Amino acid sequence: MGISLIPGLFVARNAPHAANARRGLILGRQKYHMPPRRMERFLSVLNGMGFTLDEAAITQTDGFTETLFTKLGYPTIEAMDFTDSEGAQHIHDLNHPVPGALHEQFDVVIDGGTTEHIFYIGQALDNCYAMLKPGGLMLSYVSCDGWFGHGFFQTGPDVPWRYWHHARGCEMLEVSVVGRKTPRTIVTIPDPTGQPRGGERFFEGPQMLLYACRKPLSAPPYAPPIQGHYV
Repeated sequence: MGISLIPGLFVARNAPHAANARRGLILGRQKYHMPPRRMERFLSVLNGMGFTLDEAAITQTDGFTETLFTKLGYPTIEAMDFTDSEGAQHIHDLNHPVPGALHEQFDVVIDGGTTEHIFYIGQALDNCYAMLKPGGLMLSYVSCDGWFGHGFFQTGPDVPWRYWHHARGCEMLEVSVVGRKTPRTIVTIPDPTGQPRGGERFFEGPQMLLYACRKPLSAPPYAPPIQGHYV
């Protein structure tokens, strides 16, 4: 993916959670996916949130978005990719465990619409968890409904809630769904555990699942998660 209006607003409203972070990582370098009118809209909303920014302040000549993250208050964001074609600092295929040298190295890890493109998605999530420092911030914006063929998977609410919260012990800071045609309408998604059919919802048009969570300082015992309606 990249930074369109929905991810841009998501990382902006969660920026306070990254206060005092020193090192960040994003899965895949992110470019802007905003035509001029949408960029104007994005800046208008940002400034309404208390940021004082213009287009020159958040854009780079190469089209990538590291400057945006810095201006929002995030630490310098490094990138991980499975090729070096876009200048990522870390080259690794997330289908495989990350090397121990990367364990607990990052205060912020961002899944920028990447994990749905990785066949062994559970391993990809385990890698994100492993790379986060205790107390670190995980952010994710991924396709969840109406994106048939976009990636291997469309992520449901059991990923943030059953994996990150129940299995990994993370504090959930946001779990929401936002439609591509309604980027300012945020639908909060509650914990599906114990709900009939796992709290299924039916949407129209492409939707994105957004979640932010904080890794615990002390990791609980881990067992692979079970979907909420099978608990």
